[in-house]
Amino acid sequence: MKDKIDKDRLSDKIYYLNQEILAQIACDFDLIDQRQWYELYQYKIDKTYWRLDKPDKYQVQFFVKLDSLNDWFKYDSTELQIDLLLKTRGNSSRKCLWTNCDKPGLQGLAYCQVHAYKEMGIKK
Repeated sequence: MKDKIDKDRLSDKIYYLNQEILAQIACDFDLIDQRQWYELYQYKIDKTYWRLDKPDKYQVQFFVKLDSLNDWFKYDSTELQIDLLLKTRGNSSRKCLWTNCDKPGLQGLAYCQVHAYKEMGIKK
């Protein structure tokens, strides 16, 4: 049984929290700080810092690699989250239905990643 994800999997800057990520956090990360709605972790392998959203009943949790510790709890990961939504769902052949938008819609949705995320509140 695999008890953690591969080291190579952490090559991205953002992940949806799932059981594999939780297992890797437990094995390979040290909790450094907690502020507001976030936890700060340090990766034991390469000493990078990562932020985890604290659980909230109806919110998607993200695990985000930080470029800096300056105001780490204020870091805006919106663009990374939008990119992850696109990467996860992929584009369809249909255009976004939002007025004046020419971007392709996401698979299974009528909206592009920006409008799905910002206007519809779709995070995953």
